[in-house]
Order: sequence, then structure tokens, then C-alpha cells
Amino acid sequence: MFVYKMELKRIVRLIAVIIVIVIFSWGMSNTFHDTLDIHSSKKKWVYIEIKKVLPRDTTDYFYYGQINESLIEKINAKEDISGLFILSNIRYWNDDDLLTVYEDKEHYGSRIFQIQDIQTVVPYKDDPINLFNMEELHESSKALRDTIN
Repeated sequence: MFVYKMELKRIVRLIAVIIVIVIFSWGMSNTFHDTLDIHSSKKKWVYIEIKKVLPRDTTDYFYYGQINESLIEKINAKEDISGLFILSNIRYWNDDDLLTVYEDKEHYGSRIFQIQDIQTVVPYKDDPINLFNMEELHESSKALRDTIN
């Protein structure tokens, strides 16, 4: 009888652990799906300002890039959203005031930010490298513009 009770306790604990893992996995899956929109392919070009507040420093990021259209809709609807999002195909103004492509040997041209850090989002109809004059573009942007057009 004593052995049976011990075995029953182990089975109950195992079931509880499995339930917790399933609930946690389902919750994480929904969180990443909703915030990162991994499965969504409809992306829009934007100008975005992001303010990252850290204990010792505040950093402002000013980028052009692409985010999922569903995130723009949630922001416009003033939904209370939090989590992470991917800004891809990033372009930024370098120290010489030239629009530069973020991608290089070390970066894929994307970064992950927290939705809560977004200060401003302005939608664009096209890639910013197509909207600025050639003299405003860095060599990396000119090269990419030549391959696109």
C-alpha cells in the first residue's frame, strides 16, 4: 500500500509538470506569434524612433526599415501591446548624413526591439533608398538601389 501511494504521488507530480510545460509552451508560442509575427509575411516600410531606457543610459534609435503590417495596425488602434518585434531591412543616417544599409559582414540588416520602446512610427510606401536623392545615399545604399531598379 505504501509503495502504491508513493507511485501515485510520482505520477501526479509528473502529470503536473507536463501540464505546466504544455501551458508555458503554449503561452510562449502565442506571445512570440503575436509580438514577433513570425508567420506574417506582409511587411511595410516605416520610419521608426525607438527610445531604449537603461539604468545608466538612454539610447535613441532612428531607423527606416520594415515591420509587420499587423503591428502597425495594433499601434494605430492604440492597443496595449508589449513584447518583441523585428525591424528588418534597416537603413539609417550615418555620421556623414548619408542613408546607409545596416547589413554588413556581421549583421543581417535586422534587429529585435521591445514594442514598448517605440516612440514614433511613420509608414512609407517604398524603400527609403528609392525616395532620397543619390547624393544623400551611402555607397551601400547606391549599390542596393542599382540592384532593385
